[in-house]
Amino acid sequence: MSIHSNKDYKSFFWKRFFILFIPIFIIGIISEPNITQNPFKSLEDYGEFVFFLLYYTLVLSGMVAFILSITWRLKLSNK
Repeated sequence: MSIHSNKDYKSFFWKRFFILFIPIFIIGIISEPNITQNPFKSLEDYGEFVFFLLYYTLVLSGMVAFILSITWRLKLSNK
């Protein structure tokens, strides 16, 4: 893989990452009752909210990165 295609991959990845990540993240948060129905009555509720928010961010970021990586590989193999 040359340097030019590495630059192309970076621009391909970052142009599409947030376009794909934001809708998936919103759908994931809406469907998670630990985030949407948290009463915030104690400090543990705040910790639970932060944990699930960070967990969803990390997992969904990885999924989106994997999908974009596969898409890039398929794009290269079709050329």
